[in-house]
Amino acid sequence: MTPQDWQTRLGPSELPAFQHTLAALSKLRREGDGLPASRAAAVILTDPLLTLRVLHAANNRSRLEPNVCTVEHALMMSGLQSFLESLPAIAAVENTALGRNASAMGAVHALLRRAQHAAWQARDFAVLHRDIRAEEVQVAALLHFAPLFLMWLKTPDEARHLQRLARRVGAEHSEQEVLGQPMQALRMQLLEIWRMPDLIRDLHDERNAERNRQALLRACLDIAVHCERGWWATELTDDYARLAGVENIPLEEVIATVHANAARVARHDDWITAPPAAAWLVMEPGEWPADEDEDEDAEPRVAAAAAQRAEPASPARAASGKPQPAAETPPAVAEEAPHVCPMPNKQAFQDSLRSIESHLDRSLNLNQMSAIILKGLHNGLGLSRIMFAMATPDGKRVKSRFTLGIPADDPLRHFEFELEGKDLFAQLMKKMQGVWLNEDNRERLWPMVGPRLREMIGVGDFYAMSLLSGSRPVGMIYGDRGHGECGLDPHTYTDFKMLCLQAARGLSQLKT
Repeated sequence: MTPQDWQTRLGPSELPAFQHTLAALSKLRREGDGLPASRAAAVILTDPLLTLRVLHAANNRSRLEPNVCTVEHALMMSGLQSFLESLPAIAAVENTALGRNASAMGAVHALLRRAQHAAWQARDFAVLHRDIRAEEVQVAALLHFAPLFLMWLKTPDEARHLQRLARRVGAEHSEQEVLGQPMQALRMQLLEIWRMPDLIRDLHDERNAERNRQALLRACLDIAVHCERGWWATELTDDYARLAGVENIPLEEVIATVHANAARVARHDDWITAPPAAAWLVMEPGEWPADEDEDEDAEPRVAAAAAQRAEPASPARAASGKPQPAAETPPAVAEEAPHVCPMPNKQAFQDSLRSIESHLDRSLNLNQMSAIILKGLHNGLGLSRIMFAMATPDGKRVKSRFTLGIPADDPLRHFEFELEGKDLFAQLMKKMQGVWLNEDNRERLWPMVGPRLREMIGVGDFYAMSLLSGSRPVGMIYGDRGHGECGLDPHTYTDFKMLCLQAARGLSQLKT
């Protein structure tokens, strides 16, 4: 089909809604005239198809330019009670031809999980950004997936073909072959012919990618995709860094917020058959099961294989936000399980050095630069516990500021020492220098670490290096590979010092 054919096939029509959404709205209808539009809007915003239907109806009533950007506004325009009374006329997805195809509904439920997750993240980070129109960003996140929902609803064979082809040749080539153009181009066309307002279309316009609202939306959309193959995907670090730059908050706070949001949205709609992204939060690093796409049962098998590997008790329990107890394992299996140590990635290391070099123009703030540094230490050098401590404004202490791989309850989060002290770390701050504490020098150096810091660090090898700008102490970088079997080595120590030197350069050229 040509791009024009796709616009005709996927253009405005009477859309169904998910049965669960219709049931929830019917329950609200019984509350009578006192029901606020915001409560009905909150239910509709869990359903991308009904969201598109409601906004299209509101903007299509007027011959003027469409300007209704939120579901709540649309309900107030049409009359909430009038809308609720029209619910029996709206078909349920489950009663359509799509709903009678179990395999296609499985794919649609997976897409629904992705859309809800992206929208939840987008709204929460918009609120954190003090955006008084956060629902607009939430709507934009939901409508990002409108082309795929419409394809599954109206052209399911082509939707399946696009999905399978993308697994083999990637999104770009599959979209060109099936759609005759990139999905982004079709998305912009559909948003226009469905009469979505300029503001919603602008949020999706790639020409506006550098604006804060658009960058926030793009990062949340990417997170919803990248975490579906486990929360250890390296692409997630870039997504977190973008959010840290927009929100101007530490990277670790971004990560904690993203994980909490994933847990909340997972608990919200347990009727969806596809597993939520939060189910994979309990997984350890490792290879994701290979995709199988030779028949229509492939997706359930892949999901089942991933679930078996993750072994969460249930999506709801995995999404609780609380540490999950390890599953009981027979002693023989536990003894045979190999210990996997993180390995350096030379390409990621070089990329971090180049990224810092390319931003010595005061184009990044502290959070953005720190994200690049932490990513280089983690992905490039294979360090599992990383801390960037900074000198306090009064110039008297060095205190932990950014961490990666250090749990919230780990005492190392509270690392701090006096700059004028006599211990090992204070001595490092006299000039730009590093230390690798290991078995060869432990007897000499370990006593130089104060008892409180020894307890925080624990017995194990570590790297540490001071960062100075001229003669002014900036901070210190600490890294290790935990206290198990994963040791440190001379080659990585050399690269660690090189990255720290580059980090000091980057930190001296921050946006003011």
